[in-house]
Amino acid sequence: MPTIMRFSNCRLTIYPNEHGTPHFHLEFTDGDRCSVTIEGLEMLAGAVSPEKKIVEALTWAEENRSLLLAKWEEITR
Repeated sequence: MPTIMRFSNCRLTIYPNEHGTPHFHLEFTDGDRCSVTIEGLEMLAGAVSPEKKIVEALTWAEENRSLLLAKWEEITR
């Protein structure tokens, strides 16, 4: 599972051989995990508490959607 970006409290990964809506995974240092769509930045699965700890990753993802979509295509083929 390639790590695309590391943040202060989590890492953003895209798993190979994924299907469905293009998405990424956030894995937090405290054990929380979630999956987020690239296009709409909507949570598909998982839970993050408190919600404010996801802000740094979502802000970066919003600014780098084209990179994330390119990585999704590259990694999931």
